[in-house]
Amino acid sequence: MITHVVTFRWKPAATPDAIAAIAEALSTMPELVKEIATYRFGSDLAAHGPANMDFAIIATFDSIEDWRAYDKNPDHDRIRAEVIGPWVAERAAVQFRS
Repeated sequence: MITHVVTFRWKPAATPDAIAAIAEALSTMPELVKEIATYRFGSDLAAHGPANMDFAIIATFDSIEDWRAYDKNPDHDRIRAEVIGPWVAERAAVQFRS
């Protein structure tokens, strides 16, 4: 199993409506990318303070090849570029065997 974790810090101009649109688009990802085994995402609860990132996505895949297919999927690219990208100030990601 491969676990993919990506976190975002939003630009100050990101509105609640923009974040809701991101969540809406992300909710379609499992039906668009058949290689996804599990997919979860959400906004930070601010329980630890302002050093935390604002939003996270955690996805699992059966193999590194499945993750690579997801990473290059045109629907994923479109959502990443058009819906998420305009609001991102910082991004961090990691993939690991789980």
